[in-house]
Amino acid sequence: MDGSASMTLGELEREWPAWTKLERLDFLNACAWLDKQQDFPDMLRFIFREGEPRDWSAIALSTASHLPTDEAFNLLVRGLRAPQLRGKSNFAQAIATTKHPEASSTLRAHLQLMWRQQSLWDDDRFINWTAFDATTCIAHLIEIGAPPSDFNDQVLQLSRHVNSSNRNSCRRYLGKYYDWLQ
Repeated sequence: MDGSASMTLGELEREWPAWTKLERLDFLNACAWLDKQQDFPDMLRFIFREGEPRDWSAIALSTASHLPTDEAFNLLVRGLRAPQLRGKSNFAQAIATTKHPEASSTLRAHLQLMWRQQSLWDDDRFINWTAFDATTCIAHLIEIGAPPSDFNDQVLQLSRHVNSSNRNSCRRYLGKYYDWLQ
């Protein structure tokens, strides 16, 4: 964060194969601080080429901000559709950030997919990630211009979720759009 760390694309390409998953995650969670480097966009491309969906999730917002819109959108949609990844809110946020012409329709389709999953209503010791993703997806859709009234029924149902963490997330992320959540 203080600008003292450095990593070039060449170093990343050489070192990546030897890193453990934990070392990769540590780098990915901090690499946004390298965004002023000329080779940062190529680093993001490398991670999408060589990494896994979990790796992509960690750099989703950087991807939306530092790659050309169409390229970023296509990479992020690939992550959103990765079947083995649980928790896709980073991808939904990043897709909304691209302001791509298909962002809204893509996020609406993703929300419909989540809404059809029976697991949306399961309880969890911590949080139901499908319900959390649905909540944040609605928030991002509203942020990019969808009318909150489009989601009244869904928000009402999420506000009554069996899991208290999901109910709290619903209020936190959507309360500013729905007075009745407060």
